[in-house]
Order: sequence, then C-alpha cells, then structure tokens
Amino acid sequence: FFSSNGFLVGQVRENLDAPDPLNMFSGSVGLVGDNSFFGFVSPIRGNRYRFEVEQTLGTVDFTTVVADYRRYFAPSLDLTIGFRALHFGRYGVGSGNQSSNFLYGGPLNPLFLGYETLMRGYAWESFDVSECIGATSASSCPAVDRLIGNRIAVSSLEARIPLLGVEQYGLINFPFVPTELVFFTDAGLAWDPTSPTLEWSRSGSARVPVVSSGVSARFNVLGILILEAYYAYPWQRPMKNWHWGFQVAPGW
Repeated sequence: FFSSNGFLVGQVRENLDAPDPLNMFSGSVGLVGDNSFFGFVSPIRGNRYRFEVEQTLGTVDFTTVVADYRRYFAPSLDLTIGFRALHFGRYGVGSGNQSSNFLYGGPLNPLFLGYETLMRGYAWESFDVSECIGATSASSCPAVDRLIGNRIAVSSLEARIPLLGVEQYGLINFPFVPTELVFFTDAGLAWDPTSPTLEWSRSGSARVPVVSSGVSARFNVLGILILEAYYAYPWQRPMKNWHWGFQVAPGW
C-alpha cells in the first residue's frame, strides 16, 4: 500500500509461495502431584509439582523438559509463604531452530520470560524505545532480548495475607470480594544453548538474570474471575522504575 497524508494513493499485489508445511509428532511422559489446599485466590498449604519430558519428531526434532515445584508454608493462620521453582526448556539439535515468525527463520516461537504469570514487571507492552540502550541494529533491544530464549528458569517467593475474607479466614470479614495481599520477589533467566552471564547487573546488554520485587492484590470476583493488580520494581530496568501491572490469573 502507498499512502500520502493518511490517504491511500495506490497498491501493489504480489503472489507469494506458501511456506513449507510442518509435520510434527510428539509424545510425553510426566509425574504430577498436588496435595495443596486452595484459598480464595491461590493455594495456601501443601505443595504441587510437575516433572515432564516430551519428545517432538518431524520437521524439527527436539526434547522439551518441564520441572515445576511449588511449596506453601503456613507460619500462622493468616500468613502463607509460597515458593516456586520452574524450568521450561527445549533441548536437542532442533531446539535452536526458532524465530518470532516461522516464515523468517524457523518453525518454533521463542519462549518469553516476561509473561506476568512468570515475572511481574517485565510485560512486553511495558517496554518502550528509550530502554533499548546498546542496540546493535534497528530490530534489537537488549532489555527485551535478554527475556527471550529457548530455555527459561523462574524462581518466586511470596508472602500471602488474606486481607478480606470470611470470619474463619481473613483479617477483615468481608466475603463479597475476597482479597489477598501479596509481597513478592520474582527472579528469572532466559537463555539459548550458549551460556548466559550469571551476575548481578542493572546496566549493559549482557544476558543476565532479571529480578523484580513489589506488592500485589488478588481479587476473587463473584467466584468466577481472579484478578491481580501489582506494583512492581524491575531491578534490571533502571529507566522504568516502579510501575503498575494487571493480569487475570489465580496465584500459582
């Protein structure tokens, strides 16, 4: 399309060959356990785990490994300490055959560490051009690139307090919108087959671990939706500082 001052002045149509089809087959085996007790918006006691290996064969051959462990401690009735350790990775010859669009590099979408269910404070839409310091090309942004890879690891620690609830469980008896107050720290790392730089750094373009800390509130709306509003400080984004975020998801 060609435009001038926002008005269409012409167009050119071009027929392109369809991309090659993907023929992929997969099988998996896993060990899953859950003896946790769920509160109004998140688990509050017990533990949960999932260990899984999946083999994919076909156009691209690779192995996917998932290791996810979550533990919930209860120092008192109105306090839960939650811990999570998660690894999701692709291994094998074809694991690096990835691209944000399979038409331009490979059939696998890369993994993104900044999803708010993993890391609060690093959501894709929260970045702007001013943070792309040290970019080597027009399409690169080190602050975002360090969140993308074919292997990710996440560790989270939360202190959960039932602010609004019922008389038996909650600091304030208000059962209409059960609310949980959360103090959190999230840490994560995304990498490719090449080794990342394991150091604390808040500047530069190296692929280093990222950390965020903050406070959030989870709301149970009519027993149907669990909403979370958070105020996070992303330590590896010194130009961003504290900012708000929002997601629709129960606590992990």
